[in-house]
Amino acid sequence: MKLLKTVSVKFFSLLLVISLLFASSVSVTSSAESELDKARNSYSSAKKEYEKLKNQKASAEDQLSAAQTAYYSLVSQVNLLDKSIQSVQAQIAKLQKQIADYQVKIDKQQKLMDTKYNEFCARLKSLYIAGSMSSLQVLLTAEDFSDYLTRLEMVTKIGEKDAATISELENILHELQALQKQLDIDRAEQQAKKNELDSQMAELEQRKSEAASSLAECESLIAQIKAAQADAQAEMNAALAEINKLSASGGIKGTGQLCYPVPSCTSVSCGYYGYAGHNGVDFANGPGLYGASVVASDDGQVVGADFWEYSYGHHVTIDHGNGMKTIYCHMSNISVSVGQNVQKGQVIGGVGCTGNVIPRGMGGTHLHFGVIVNGSFANPFNYL
Repeated sequence: MKLLKTVSVKFFSLLLVISLLFASSVSVTSSAESELDKARNSYSSAKKEYEKLKNQKASAEDQLSAAQTAYYSLVSQVNLLDKSIQSVQAQIAKLQKQIADYQVKIDKQQKLMDTKYNEFCARLKSLYIAGSMSSLQVLLTAEDFSDYLTRLEMVTKIGEKDAATISELENILHELQALQKQLDIDRAEQQAKKNELDSQMAELEQRKSEAASSLAECESLIAQIKAAQADAQAEMNAALAEINKLSASGGIKGTGQLCYPVPSCTSVSCGYYGYAGHNGVDFANGPGLYGASVVASDDGQVVGADFWEYSYGHHVTIDHGNGMKTIYCHMSNISVSVGQNVQKGQVIGGVGCTGNVIPRGMGGTHLHFGVIVNGSFANPFNYL
């Protein structure tokens, strides 16, 4: 009875240790999965933010393109208008020179006219002081009749010449004054035109300044978005690095000691490099093996669950987190999915004959099992 009690105590103690180890293992696994999920969520969040920023950047670039078009259009208008202003300014300068030239002529003619006028006035004054010289006086003072006629003609011509000179000077003066008046009108018109162009230029310069501000705002916004994108990219890279760090079996590392992938079959139909390019081991013992369970050779995470019609058929790849991966090919079905953590001996599918198998059909039923160590295929029997 005492012996039975001792055995019972040891048995339950052993069960307790096993339970604690299992709980510890589950706890570690759960913690590792939690960290991996956290890293994945971080990556997903950063990626969403990056995509949002990408759309914002595309919108901002459209705005920038529109702002650039508007700005350079205004620059072109300003340049054209500036040429018009310069042309008008040149015409105004030309008119001003013409006015100055004609003013010199006017002043010269005015001076000449004043001189002539003063001389005429002096002669009139002399005649006035001497008294009116009648035809009788001219006759009485003349030596003869011929001299009288000569003197009378001279007096008449002096009056006519002075009158003609004054009339000519007046005509020239009036002509120059009329020309100066027209030049003043032309200059006023040109100045009015220039003032209008200056007003248009001021408006264009204001619009150009606003367009330049809009352009600068768009460029600043794009720079901010690019900086935010860089931050989001950095977060994505950090999260991805963490995922890669934890992705090896979700943080669960395999033992490195593999179990047979088909528990019901250890027979080998073709060994490692049994022919050129055969980089694994084929487990087969006849058509009756079809559908038999295929299990994970060690703890890890499923990183591949695909169908390749002309090669591996249905196949699963497991990363064991210790630099080792295993691949299970030509299966009839797959019962796990990418990202799923699996334990050593867990069923992942069934033996089949999918993909490139010889002979075709049920006669080709087998499991091609490969082991990849640090990126290169290795002989599975070194680890089984």
